[in-house]
Amino acid sequence: MAGTSGNPNPWPTIGRLVAALVATGVLFAGLLLPYVGGLGLAARHEATKFLDTTCNLQETPPPQKTTLYASDGKTVIATLFSQDRHPVLLSAVPKQLQDALVATEDRRFYSHHGVDMRGLVRSAVSTSGGSTQGGSTLTMQYVKQMRYYQAGKDVAKQQAAIDQNLNRKIEDAKCAIYLESTKKESKQDILQNYLNIAFFGENSYGIDTAAQNYFGKPSSKLTLAESAMLVGLLRAPSEYDPFLHPEAAKARRNQVLQNLVDVGKLSQAEADTVKATPVKLGTTKPPVVKQGCANASSTINNVGFFCDYVVNWLETVGGVSETQLTTGGLSIVTTLDANLQNSMERNMSVPASSPMTAVLPAVDPHTGDVVAMASSKIYGNKTSAKDVTHTVLPIFTEYSGMGASTYKLFPLLTALQTGVPSSQAIYAPLTSDPKNPTQNPGYHPSNCSTTAPTFNADAIESFSTSETMVSATAKSSNTYFVGLVDQLFNCDLQPVVDMARKLGMKGLDAASGDGNLTIAQTVVNYQRPAELVLGDVGTSPLELAGAYAAIANQGVFNTPAPIKSITDETGKPVAVKRSPGTAVVSPQVALQATQILTGDTRSPGTSASQFINWYGGGNSTVAGKTGTSVAVVNNQDTQQNAALWFVGMTPNLVATSALINFDHPNAPAAGLPGLSDPGTQAYGAYASGVWVNALTPTLAPQRWAWADPASAPGDPVPPLTGMTMTAAQAALTAAGFKMAELDKANALQCASSVPTGSIAFYGPQIAPKGSTITVCPSLGVAPQSPPPPVITTPTRGRTTTTPGIPTTGGTTPGGRRTITITPPRPTH
Repeated sequence: MAGTSGNPNPWPTIGRLVAALVATGVLFAGLLLPYVGGLGLAARHEATKFLDTTCNLQETPPPQKTTLYASDGKTVIATLFSQDRHPVLLSAVPKQLQDALVATEDRRFYSHHGVDMRGLVRSAVSTSGGSTQGGSTLTMQYVKQMRYYQAGKDVAKQQAAIDQNLNRKIEDAKCAIYLESTKKESKQDILQNYLNIAFFGENSYGIDTAAQNYFGKPSSKLTLAESAMLVGLLRAPSEYDPFLHPEAAKARRNQVLQNLVDVGKLSQAEADTVKATPVKLGTTKPPVVKQGCANASSTINNVGFFCDYVVNWLETVGGVSETQLTTGGLSIVTTLDANLQNSMERNMSVPASSPMTAVLPAVDPHTGDVVAMASSKIYGNKTSAKDVTHTVLPIFTEYSGMGASTYKLFPLLTALQTGVPSSQAIYAPLTSDPKNPTQNPGYHPSNCSTTAPTFNADAIESFSTSETMVSATAKSSNTYFVGLVDQLFNCDLQPVVDMARKLGMKGLDAASGDGNLTIAQTVVNYQRPAELVLGDVGTSPLELAGAYAAIANQGVFNTPAPIKSITDETGKPVAVKRSPGTAVVSPQVALQATQILTGDTRSPGTSASQFINWYGGGNSTVAGKTGTSVAVVNNQDTQQNAALWFVGMTPNLVATSALINFDHPNAPAAGLPGLSDPGTQAYGAYASGVWVNALTPTLAPQRWAWADPASAPGDPVPPLTGMTMTAAQAALTAAGFKMAELDKANALQCASSVPTGSIAFYGPQIAPKGSTITVCPSLGVAPQSPPPPVITTPTRGRTTTTPGIPTTGGTTPGGRRTITITPPRPTH
């Protein structure tokens, strides 16, 4: 308590002095205590506290930058960091900078053992109140900053690390002594660690980053004047910022130079010469923080989308936390092919100003590596309310546009895997809308729930009412694929859902809006074949590429992923949590599907018009599938189209071309070059044209050939058609195969004329030993057959006509479907 004269009470100061002396190791515990009994418990308390304090500091590398590289391991994509730091060895720091630091911050650095008694005593004596300032050695400052960085984002721990109070001083002192006396860390190590952890202002953490940001050079190239300026920043980086306060920065620099003179490391004449020079910086403006995907490398065109995908994947799938990414100093080699990315971006045929966004993810089917993510939009925040050219939406993975007829892949694979031959015909009779029988014929499912929606017939392409799997896929016949699951599988949609899920189509697991049901549960429970097999499902373009990639990879599905390898700051490998490949369909089935899908790019396939020049140039065969979703206006289906799709496959590259209005995914497609707007309709073929333009420079020089299904690896499977289930099981076991029944849980029986319960279909017909063969027991009733054709015979001068059925139908552009009898919807 202060005396009545107003003089400060001396006892707290003396108490701090005693504590300081004890802390520096000069006095043993209790040595002074008998002589300061009049101080009460103050000095005894501080001495005891020091003795009882233990150093629990575990040294860790300071926060470091993570670097994302392209697949070559050299081309930088982006850097991620919370602190812009590039650690260097002390040998990369000029000796004159080291001398300046010691002369300015801790002149007895090389003589003390972590704590400077004289400095700490001076601090204790000169400071009144409950806090203490000054007296910290470089080692103690290093301890303090280490604690601060280890606090992460915990504000309370950060504050505790830098609080100017005696408790914190005692902790720092104890740890400083521990580092130098117990751990025997050398002065060179302490100095190196300090220079790499220290903050120099302007987002410059560590000496090398500071040298780059202020002078545009590595720390090893710093001059005496530059070294002195950087050392001067350490006391108050903002106050001495040379960009903002050049005169203060110069004065502080000159003080550091004078400090060198004071300790005999520089002559006065040399110091005066340097003092007379102005502060010269490497730039006139403060450095821009080039961190994160928004500041991704400009050498790789529009790579921000891929960068953002990588960060999200690492944090959600790869097991790398945000803290690890921004502080761990990781070196991450991604799967990105920089040359392919640049080529696809250069050959993008949709302008950024279009309301439609072209999205083209490309995948290596053998590994699942995501090798490119090209887009017509520019990655970045909008520059104004009217800016339509930029976006940071996750457009490659968002479940936005409806996948449309690209979903025909899943019933196709389900049928082939069950052994349904590609020549299988499905009779899809046309029934007429009484109000408009000519323009709006429609197919009514016969086995699906009576509440299932009426389904429109195909049009313009003049689909036959008895298409085969081959012809129906090429022309994207909607009635065929709805008829396939309705008639052949008795409207059991579960196997098709299972196939899509195994191929990574997670959009089916989204909420349907019907209670707690997912989309998959809704289409199965309510028997909605059109919604499933014609893709009324929000779809991720990348997931769709991954699904088709499995077919190009002979049935082995690799979940798309963007990472090849990760190493930490020491070069030690970090585990990458990528899923192993899984065989979803047999090689023979995958080859059959590929063979069928090559029909899409050749006449009469839905994308054939866009591949005329491709094949005219003698290029190899591309397999693929188009999709066109219906536009919805005022919650009503229209006769216009919305999202446009094409998935193209080669043996070594699979890419999705999706054109989606991400602001209004169901709005009519507009703003596409080559189409009068809102005149000419765009279909999936348009998306295939975007695909061809983007990939021709890369793929045209390559040559490949698709293998024949008959050459699939394995052995012939015993013929099972017509066998009882028991006999089939025995035959397969004897031949070295396993057997699984298609959707046994729901007792599915496939339409067939063979006896009820016997094997109607089995597949594959060629498979490696040990493989599982899928069988489907017979319903005992064959699929619908067309009635006899119209027969005209002359009878006594007149003709007699036997009623039959039309063999073609429809008048509007191709493959459209709807959940009401009108209007027709496009899906091919």
